[in-house]
Amino acid sequence: MHKFFKKISFFKSLGWFGNIILSIGVIPQVIQTWETKDVSSFNWSFLLMWAFGVLFTFIYILEGDLKSGKRQYPLWLNYLVNIVATFYLCYAKILYS
Repeated sequence: MHKFFKKISFFKSLGWFGNIILSIGVIPQVIQTWETKDVSSFNWSFLLMWAFGVLFTFIYILEGDLKSGKRQYPLWLNYLVNIVATFYLCYAKILYS
């Protein structure tokens, strides 16, 4: 077995898998919004809480990683994708409303 696969623990694999699923989970909504321009079902409270929640959590994770010297790349992937996607949905809500 390759050295790379020996280093990856079961729980790290779960983290990667879970965060990849969470990252791509928002993409169908972004595509649908892009294609239909329909934002009527989006609730501002939800969008803003989600957008700032993922942004602030990402900052928290990043700060902790920089302090500890460890990098939690699965979390970075999840939160960066969600930040971009959610702020796009907020932008779309403004643009298409």
